[in-house]
Amino acid sequence: MTDSLSRLAEALKDAESLIRAVPEGLRVASPGPAPQFQHRLDLLTGELGLPRLEVTPDPAPLWSVELALSRYLARADTCAEGSAVTGPDGAGAAVRFLADTFPNGPAVVAARDGSPLRCWAAGPVDAPAVALVTACGMPAGLAAGWMRALSGRFRVVTWESRGLFPVPGGQGPAALGGHDLTAQADDLLAVLDGLGIRQAHAMGLCGGAVVALAAAADDDRVTSLSLWHGDYELGDAAPKTQHQRDVQPMLAMVARSEGKAAGLHALMRRPVVLDAMRADIAHHLIYPYATPLLLHRYGLLNGAIMSTDSRPYLSAPQPALVVTSRDDTTAHPAGSVYVAGQLPAATLVTRPTGDHLSAFDAGPEVVALAEKFLCEVTGDRT
Repeated sequence: MTDSLSRLAEALKDAESLIRAVPEGLRVASPGPAPQFQHRLDLLTGELGLPRLEVTPDPAPLWSVELALSRYLARADTCAEGSAVTGPDGAGAAVRFLADTFPNGPAVVAARDGSPLRCWAAGPVDAPAVALVTACGMPAGLAAGWMRALSGRFRVVTWESRGLFPVPGGQGPAALGGHDLTAQADDLLAVLDGLGIRQAHAMGLCGGAVVALAAAADDDRVTSLSLWHGDYELGDAAPKTQHQRDVQPMLAMVARSEGKAAGLHALMRRPVVLDAMRADIAHHLIYPYATPLLLHRYGLLNGAIMSTDSRPYLSAPQPALVVTSRDDTTAHPAGSVYVAGQLPAATLVTRPTGDHLSAFDAGPEVVALAEKFLCEVTGDRT
């Protein structure tokens, strides 16, 4: 397979969850001559067992999911003059890491209530374990950079939100059992059980920081914590950003029913919604909005994370690293400052730059910060 086809295949694998999520099938715009691009896509989707993508030479009629996917595939298809191979520095390597490390897809473990969880594990099996708790509703590809960065030294495990992703061989998302914060925190421990891991450091990003914190407060199998740009509900103890104030009632509304979610889904189909999303990861960020059912369940799951008071969990005694930045307009930095001040064994790091999404990029600076703390708490001095 040529380098161009390999990169396009990697991009398709990275976007697999989104491609499978929309039952009516998807169209994509061609970054070059349409017949040639259709031929390449037909070859690769057939080989990968993915639904067929219909190529159109005109992006104008595409809806938001189709346009996000088109832009992402165009970055990987070098036949488009001047196109980039993938997103920012390191993104291409992260995509290749997932494609190479998990050629047969994720493992499936059962949650404590029986819900199936798609999970991944990489790194030496006898190394200290890191449970990577990513943002609710996001495909695993969003966390691939962190898995790649940490799995050379640590056993890194992660999973995707319950009830939002199909299990192998299934149609549509798996059944959703419980959706409260307790159920989601229990999923961390169920993943450790399913993969035979006795204890782990929990690294939580965005809403995943809340899930990690709740798990650590209730179970000493979580031996330490790092909480990155956490999206906490803290009552009047800390302010919220405008984004937090807008999203929380929206999630409450779509959580009421799939019918309520359908109304917002119709608005989210507009291409303009992509203006606020980075092109290299928009195919991940838009995933929980791809269908009314996904959006309804996202409202239940992420709504529980954003509305459950985090203060009862701030007695967690484990060593903790709490990271935020002055530039985060998504999750208010003051929330992280408060959490670090209340946890008995926490260290706060406020980075001078770096927005909310940059925490997912696993750039050299944040990886060095994470590794330094992990080596301290695990006693790894290699």
